[in-house]
Amino acid sequence: MVISDYHVQGVLRTYTRQLQKSRLASSVGGADRSGKPPEERVSISEEARRRLIRDRVTSQVLEQGLTDEAPPMEKA
Repeated sequence: MVISDYHVQGVLRTYTRQLQKSRLASSVGGADRSGKPPEERVSISEEARRRLIRDRVTSQVLEQGLTDEAPPMEKA
């Protein structure tokens, strides 16, 4: 199979364009020079936030209750 110079140039030209677009997109997208992407933020409703906090506290209380030994019961 013979690959002409024209086809090689076309592949290189396409690759160069894609590389330039990705560099442009990363600089416009806010990536810093270290190459790390910008931090994403997620917003949730107030009710969902309360539910999430309640679930976390409940699981922590249950974990502590299961791992901590209960004090010995005093006889009356």
